[in-house]
Amino acid sequence: MGRHEDFESEINRTLNAVEAKISYLHEGMRGLQDSFKEFHEDITEYMAFSAEKYADHEKRLSALEKKVK
Repeated sequence: MGRHEDFESEINRTLNAVEAKISYLHEGMRGLQDSFKEFHEDITEYMAFSAEKYADHEKRLSALEKKVK
């Protein structure tokens, strides 16, 4: 039975290590998710701002092109 306990002890040790790594990975993914949400909010706001300014920019370009012609 000594050999069985040795295997069991080794397996439990490696399972604990795997569990710790999974927990660490889970925390990292949660941080990544939060960061992505912040990025999504920022990029959405920037895209809305850019879309508003794009129309103004197009109008200015059109006016300049008409003056040049």
